[in-house]
Amino acid sequence: MALPRVTDLKKIARKRSSILRASESGLIKKTTSQERRLNSYVLNTLIPSLEIEGGRIKNTNANLKKINKAGGLKKFVKNVINGQMYEYYLKEFSRITGQTNRYFNQFEPTQATTDRINSRGITTINGFIDEIFDNNEVTKAIQSTLRASITSKQNVSDVKALLTEQIKGTEEKLGSLSSYHYKNGYNEFQKYARGLDEDFSTALNLNYAIYAGGKIKTTRNFCDERKGNVYTREEILSWNDLEWQGKDPSASVIINLGGYNCRHDLDWISYALARRLRNDIERSKFDKI
Repeated sequence: MALPRVTDLKKIARKRSSILRASESGLIKKTTSQERRLNSYVLNTLIPSLEIEGGRIKNTNANLKKINKAGGLKKFVKNVINGQMYEYYLKEFSRITGQTNRYFNQFEPTQATTDRINSRGITTINGFIDEIFDNNEVTKAIQSTLRASITSKQNVSDVKALLTEQIKGTEEKLGSLSSYHYKNGYNEFQKYARGLDEDFSTALNLNYAIYAGGKIKTTRNFCDERKGNVYTREEILSWNDLEWQGKDPSASVIINLGGYNCRHDLDWISYALARRLRNDIERSKFDKI
């Protein structure tokens, strides 16, 4: 197999990094647009379905029963809001998978290897999606606000203003959907990419990596000291035993790297390429020679 060019690998890796950043920023844009739809439903369909008198929501058992059940709201969130978010996640994970495949195709994996790893990736995606949508945190918050409004016979216009701020957020605070998906989904794109990297690098006997990525104001010293350098797999794994501010102990450093919200990557390469970039590097004990 002819050695791939490091410049080509870096170009493909940078493209994937840009896809990852676009997936993250696009997630917030997508949730913001869905917040507008959700807010419209709550203000124009749900609230008008309640018993209202003199501009105030009546404190009746019928109103409380309707909000406690919230069948229409739950159905709207499940079929409309979650449907849109589901499609977004699938599309973005697919883009990440495609660019990751392009990177490791430079090392000529067999089709069976690629299919096997992509299949595991699909299992990971399905598990994540099942978990993130098996939650009614957003609807529960709306129900809670409306219950309080009913028992206090609140003015309808005040209720609408309160719910609009809750659902759509403010300049200083994310809305309900954005907050939920930022907390539960924003970092999953990066973790998924690193998981694919780990699977491909292990299968292809690539036990050396470039610590890739730039520097921003929030870059940790841990990452700043390593960016651009080449390391063996055992050197990377040894970082699990270190402590630094922002370290995420929930998984191996190979998956979490510099810690919470770290956006650096490990660009996995062969021993021959590693030698070109770091002539004193020794063979990894993980190499299958």
